[in-house]
Formats: sequence, C-alpha cells, structure tokens
Amino acid sequence: MLKIAVAGSPLSTPSPGGTLMGVKRCKSLGLPAMEVEFVQGVRMKEELAGKVGEEAKRLNISLSVHAPYFINLCSDEEIKLANSRRHILQSAQAAHYMHATPVVFHPGFYQGRAKEECAKRAKKELAAILESMASSGWDDVVLGPELTGKKSAYGDLDEIIELSRHFGIKHVQPVVDFGHYHARISRIKDKADYEAVLDRIEDALGSAYRHSFHCHYSEIQYTDAGEGKHLPIGSLKAGASAPVSGPGAGGPPYLPLLQALHEREYEGTIVCESPKLEDDSLIMWKRYEQMKNEQMKKH
Repeated sequence: MLKIAVAGSPLSTPSPGGTLMGVKRCKSLGLPAMEVEFVQGVRMKEELAGKVGEEAKRLNISLSVHAPYFINLCSDEEIKLANSRRHILQSAQAAHYMHATPVVFHPGFYQGRAKEECAKRAKKELAAILESMASSGWDDVVLGPELTGKKSAYGDLDEIIELSRHFGIKHVQPVVDFGHYHARISRIKDKADYEAVLDRIEDALGSAYRHSFHCHYSEIQYTDAGEGKHLPIGSLKAGASAPVSGPGAGGPPYLPLLQALHEREYEGTIVCESPKLEDDSLIMWKRYEQMKNEQMKKH
C-alpha cells in the first residue's frame, strides 16, 4: 500500500503540540503517515520515543524520521564527521523506539572534491554507522540518503543509488526528493519523466525497490544553483506544459507521480513537504484513494 505522510506534526496539532500530539492529529485528519522531523537536532528521549511508537502502532500511523540538517559525511574535519555520525545514530535510536523507518538524511557537500572521493568518504562513514546500529540493536532501521537539491551537495540520483547498491537496500535505500530532482538535475513534466527515474533505480536495485519505496515531494522554487524553497501544490502555472526557466516556480506536478506509482503497484510512503503541510498532504492522499477506488470499480 502507498501512503502519504505529512512532513512533521500537522500545523493544526492542538497545543501543547509535539510529536505524540502530531500522531494523534494525523489520525483525526485521516492521514496514514508522518515524518518525524529532527532537522535541528534530536531531543527525544527513549521513553517518549517508545510512547510515540506505541501510539502510532495503535492508531495505524506509519512513521519515518528526518535526521538533522547538520550532516556532512564527505568532510575532511574529524569533528564534523563525528557530529554527523552522532546525528544519524541519535536519529536511528529514536526511530528504533518509535518503530519508524527510514531515517532520511542529506549525505554531504562536494566542497571542491571529486565525486569519487565523496563517495569513498560517505561509504566509510556509513559502514561505521551501520556497524554501530547493529551492535546497539537498531538495525531494524533503514538509512535513507536523500537526493539533494543543491548542485554543490553530494547526493545526486546516481550517487544515492550507488550507496544503496553498495550496502544493500535492506540497510540503505535511496530517498528521491522529486522537488530536488526537478530543481537540480532535470525538469519533470509528466508521468514518463517520473517513470524514467523509477526505471533507473529499479535497473540498479531490482524490483524489491517497489516494496520499500520512500520519497519526498513538493512543488519547488529553483535557481540555476538548484533548490530554492518548497511551494504549495498549485504553484505550477496553470496550463504550463513545462516549468518556467530560471528563478521561479516550476512544479513538478504531483498527479503524474501518483499515477506512475499506482500503476506500478508501489508500496511505501510519499512525504509531502509542502509548506501547507496537512492541507496538501490530504489533497494527495484523497486523490490517490480516488485512483484506487476507480480501479476497483473497473474490476
């Protein structure tokens, strides 16, 4: 089954807020999944993580985690590498007690280094992180390097596929942010463009990818350097067959993504990163459920 997740606790979460209340609000809204945001640091203790996991299981809400932004597995500074390892491991620990997976993270920055050198450094750091996770009993959590939005950042489509191929999809899975892909690498206009991305991943990792799918989506503002900022659904100019060039809003459209995943019977989660959080997550979820119902009527 494919699910649509809200990126963080819904904006309409009652006071005092927090992750536990956010999970409950997802249930009342009718949303089936939520990404727990640790983007500024992991401050969740084991006890609370356990309570969140129990409540999410009771309410049938799937959880994933976004690790802190301050990660650079390609750095040549040991203190930055140590902090990066710590951020990912703390995220994995919390995810373990919440029964959440994957832990999504931004892999790093080139900083003038060759792609091959960045890949070598990232693999070395991830190997150490996975070893620590296994020894701690957190290896039920999958790590998810995210396709990055800036052209200066390590983590294009081929690079995150290679990380998963190297470690195996049961340990590391590529997390495509289609807004980032659209801004950084190529302009997505229709279902065929989405299918081309899915084909590249399946060719490298096999059809098992269809059953452990996790991605991010939003419309996006972009510049020549790549990602600008996330935008609400509907920011793509009405009737435009292709996005605007240069700085500005330019999609990608969400409906062809849902169609491609539905037709291929993908299972997993789309995290909607629109600034309108639950409003746009619900738009996507209701449209996907409509697709499923239409298919059932045909049969």
